[in-house]
Amino acid sequence: MRKTSYTMDGFCLLYLLLLLLMRSGDVETNPGPNTAESTVSDMEFLKLAHDIPPSYYDAVGISLGIPSAQIQAILIQMSNNYSNAFLRVFMKWKVKQQPPHSNRRQLLADALREIDLGGLSDRLLNEPLIPNSTGGPSRLLQSQTKPPLAESQTNLLSPELVERCTNDIKFKYRSTLCKIRSDPLNPASTVQFDDMYTNLVLLEEHGTDKRVLDYNDILDLKVNGEFPKRIMVQGEAGAGKTTFCAKIAWDWVEGRHFSHFVWVLIVPLREFKQHTIGKIVKSYLAKNNPATVSQITEYIRSNPDKVFIAFDGLDEVSGKIMKTKSCDEQPTDQMQLQPSQPYVTSSEACGSSSETGDIGLVEILCSDQLASCPVLVTTRPWRAVEIRSDGDLMKLYTFIRVEGFNRENLSVYIHKYFPKKDDKANQLIQFTSENDVISENMAHYPIYVAMLCLMWKELDEQKLKEIKSLKSFSQIFKEMIAFLKEHYAQKKVKKVGSPSFLSYLKKIDELLGPIAKQALNGLLENTLIFGEDDFQICPESKETACKVGILSQEDRITTSIDIHKRDAHVQLPVFFPHKLFQEYMAGVHLASLYESDRNEFNRLIELVVLPRKQEFRYLLYFTVSQNKSIATHVLNPMLQGLEVNNFLDTTVDVTLSGELPFIVDVAFESQDPDVAALVRDKVSSNAIALTVSADMTAHTVAGYAFIGPHVVTLCIKRNCGPTMSLDVAEIICSMPSLKEVSLQSAFHHCFFETLARKGKESKVQTVKLDGLHCPTVASLHLLAEALCYMPNLTDLTLDSNLTGEFYSALKAKASSIQVQTLKIDGFLCFEPASSHRFAEALCSMPNLTKLTLSGRIYEEFYSTLKAKASFIQVCVS
Repeated sequence: MRKTSYTMDGFCLLYLLLLLLMRSGDVETNPGPNTAESTVSDMEFLKLAHDIPPSYYDAVGISLGIPSAQIQAILIQMSNNYSNAFLRVFMKWKVKQQPPHSNRRQLLADALREIDLGGLSDRLLNEPLIPNSTGGPSRLLQSQTKPPLAESQTNLLSPELVERCTNDIKFKYRSTLCKIRSDPLNPASTVQFDDMYTNLVLLEEHGTDKRVLDYNDILDLKVNGEFPKRIMVQGEAGAGKTTFCAKIAWDWVEGRHFSHFVWVLIVPLREFKQHTIGKIVKSYLAKNNPATVSQITEYIRSNPDKVFIAFDGLDEVSGKIMKTKSCDEQPTDQMQLQPSQPYVTSSEACGSSSETGDIGLVEILCSDQLASCPVLVTTRPWRAVEIRSDGDLMKLYTFIRVEGFNRENLSVYIHKYFPKKDDKANQLIQFTSENDVISENMAHYPIYVAMLCLMWKELDEQKLKEIKSLKSFSQIFKEMIAFLKEHYAQKKVKKVGSPSFLSYLKKIDELLGPIAKQALNGLLENTLIFGEDDFQICPESKETACKVGILSQEDRITTSIDIHKRDAHVQLPVFFPHKLFQEYMAGVHLASLYESDRNEFNRLIELVVLPRKQEFRYLLYFTVSQNKSIATHVLNPMLQGLEVNNFLDTTVDVTLSGELPFIVDVAFESQDPDVAALVRDKVSSNAIALTVSADMTAHTVAGYAFIGPHVVTLCIKRNCGPTMSLDVAEIICSMPSLKEVSLQSAFHHCFFETLARKGKESKVQTVKLDGLHCPTVASLHLLAEALCYMPNLTDLTLDSNLTGEFYSALKAKASSIQVQTLKIDGFLCFEPASSHRFAEALCSMPNLTKLTLSGRIYEEFYSTLKAKASFIQVCVS
């Protein structure tokens, strides 16, 4: 914050002005008792007005019983001059009727202590007296004359109080943070941490590579021989970032990992984005813990190696995180991570920490404060770009990724969910393994797995069949929301499918409308936790949404309640079970604006959502999934934004870069063939070389298969499960533009089945098998048949992974193959029988004119080739 300096002459002038106001009747004189011990002089009020940081303005007014509207009106009247506004607030409190014979000094001191201004409270009660305006003794806050050493000594936590704070923090974690919901939508379904926690896959970035990092080795991370002071943990929505932080807290509580830290501080940024670290820790302590904010801050500042801080959800707050040299350079939207009010400018916010002694969260993230304190930050990947783009800031961070569950961990979690129903658990595990759009897009993420488990537990066989056909994020959320509504409706209307049941479902939809609107408003403002006042115009909607499971509300008072929020009455926080639920409901409302307010819909899409499309990726998914018209309307400007020069008269290598993969993902969520045609037609004149690497998701591959763009070259460099194998086979067989295919990975058996069945429809001319893995003997036979059935295949490269069964099948069908050029690549060592069959197959190929061999081959191959020489016209090299 900007620190405003006033001379004593200026204060005296302000004091005289206030006396004039009092005499004119605008401010009444104090009607109560006027003793030295019980009253506060006007000069003391003036000094307080100067010494209290602006960030406490609302809190001071509320604690003194001044209505919120008056507090803001005073600030406006004082032209946002906080010292003047503070003084006017004090004068209003001074003239308020107090209980007879009350000690105003004590009342004021108590009010200051309640809002964590304990230092000022103590000085108000204990400082030496000086004459007041009536000539009698009074007290003055004389911080400038107090020796710094004496002040710092009184600001230290005793070892006993440090331990007490530790125990309070651990108690909070045991009772709140370190509990897991077995049902992600039911706050009452919490179980002990170890009952449901399942290990997550962690990857450490090492240059351009990533290597698996075992959680047990996380404290062994080293940067130039030391544990890193800043760690960025990235993960997609629902990958388990918050649970990862809870695991750190739990291990500290249990005395395992992180136990050498005195304090481990887990800070959910969605709850504390306008607080400072000292105030946050204070909120974790028991009410009777006497530790003050300034003492806590001083302990952290003096013992950075004894404190570990984890900020969870950087993507859930607004504002920029950047290294700045001066206050004037800081952007105004950085305020969202500062302990200040919306009325304070960025320059004022810059000085906030130095005035209060507390430490702002931005200063910690940028390492301007607590540089030697280890700090971990979780975020969705799009938000990490800001850190990566700042060269100086990026050097401070070590980057880790949370990948969610692998197949083994997925199995462990599902069995924990169904502890006494192994058959049920195994059926769900089999389902996820057979549908790799589910296994790769959703089964990695704990939030989706929990949702699948819940539906698997409750739904009948017919519904489960429908679940098995799910392909997109939007479909699973649509099914989940429908399941929740029907589950709740059945409690009210027993006969499912009856007119009264359908009528009740319609009523639920109407009541959820305002919730969807609030979801969008909150998402655009990065508000993820709401107060009860946010739903005051639709209380029935909020109540219904909570009962359905779309909203949750704490049944207790928590520290996350913002004391500055609107009114002084206590509010219980209201929130969605996960940000993805808020994004889905926001998508429902945004889609509704397409019909009800087209101008607003266009404004939001063009000016807000698309410019921040990585941030609003899931909002786009859920919006376009509502209907075809909306999907078309949204994709048109996205397609117009394609780099036209990159898609004309050239072959473009498409991996994860560029706009097209993102557009493919959005179009796939629509699941509409006309939308697919729109995208396909837009890029129909472009020659695309599509590379499917390990980083490309099954979702994007399915999108390309769904759209069928003008791909001329396809290279598969990653292993494919059942669904992706089927998608790749469909691309090879049905995409008319495809001319060249390179297969360098493992496929499911269904790939070879589809290739053999539809190979005759393929337009592919060149096939290169380089590292292809066939899972079964039957797959080898099907592969040989498929190659022989492809009518346009003229150039074929085979590698050493193919065994004798392949050459047996190739011999049987060789007369049908159209290959002209054949290359055997790599070191080969056929067994005698296979060498014989391979030579016979070559001699049966009617169009073969060029053969290239490399590696060692058995003599039987050359003997057979020589015996059949009259049947072959081929150049061998």
